[in-house]
This record gives sequence, structure tokens and C-alpha cells, in this order.
Amino acid sequence: RARRHAHGTLLDVGCGSRPFAPLFLGFAERYLGLDLPGSPDLSRRRPEVYGDAGWLPIRSGSVDTVLSLSMFDLVHEPARVLAEMRRILAPGGVLIVEFVQTVPVCRSSPDLWRFTRLGVERLLSDAGLEPVEIIKIGGLPGYVGSVSIGWLNRLNRGPWRLLTELPVRLLYILIQSIAEALDRFWVGSNEVMAHVIVARISP
Repeated sequence: RARRHAHGTLLDVGCGSRPFAPLFLGFAERYLGLDLPGSPDLSRRRPEVYGDAGWLPIRSGSVDTVLSLSMFDLVHEPARVLAEMRRILAPGGVLIVEFVQTVPVCRSSPDLWRFTRLGVERLLSDAGLEPVEIIKIGGLPGYVGSVSIGWLNRLNRGPWRLLTELPVRLLYILIQSIAEALDRFWVGSNEVMAHVIVARISP
């Protein structure tokens, strides 16, 4: 839903292995990746730019679309990062950013933040940005499903794993399918896993 807002030169901040790049084919004219040097999420294809999201090494007003997914819970200063993203946006540019609200804690990274919709709107306003579209991702059933899968993954250890791996993976699929079906009935709730925000510079 959010990709239809993308256009021109797109900068994926915290691009990692670029899992979202195929989604923007035909929307953005140019897709550039930015990440920290030595990031464990980088693939063989290196990003075009190495840099910190809080001090973007990008010229002001030079990017048409800024994309940042699965990153804001990891940054030290969310307000500063948003201000930097606003700085590099060209006139008429858009920001497409994910803010997690209710998700399991990530054990393999410095998981720092959770954001409610009101909190996100305040951060955007303080950075001189206004929402164009707010997309809810997942709900309470999705959260319960994610926690259940995490618990099963930790339980599925030891010498019996060769025998249990396939049945447990099939159980993952079942849990995810049920959670996704139940999430469709959770549309009106504020208990969501994340929000994807499309924003622009405030007039």
C-alpha cells in the first residue's frame, strides 16, 4: 500500500540485504541503500552509502523518497534520525517509515524502543513532518503468534531436533495462518504490532 507514494530517487536507510527493493520496482526510479559499515544484515551486495542514520552523509533536499523499515526500534535518537530524514527530503518528497508498537523483544540486537500512534505523530510533528497515510500492521493475534513461535523455537533444541524440526516448522505455518486470519477481525483495535507511516514535509 505504501509503495505507490514512492517516486524518484529512493534511499533505503538501514537497507541490510535489501529485502524490500523488489517491491519498489516501477515506482522509484533509482533505489539506493545506506547502512552502517560492518552491519550483520548486509548481503554480498554492498550499500551505495555507508553512514549513520543520525548523521546522514547525504546532501540536503536531494532525495525524493526515504524508506526505513525494521530500524527505528534500534536507533539511539529517533527524533534526530527523523530530523535528518526530513533534511534530505526534496520538495514534494515522502518518507515511508515503520514504527513497531507491540512486537517481541529482539534478542540479537540493541532493541530500544516501542512507539504508539500518538507518539509517532508527535515525533513527526516535532520533525516538521505530517502523515499522509498510516497503515496498521498486525494485531494482538499476530503478537501472540510471534511470541508462540519464538517460544517453540527456543524449546526446539537438543539432540531430538533432527526429528522435531519438520513438525515444528509445520506448526509455525499453522500458528502464523491462524494469527493472520484472526488479525483480519482486529482491524479497529489500537493494539497493533506496528504502523507504516507515509509522511511529507509540513507546509
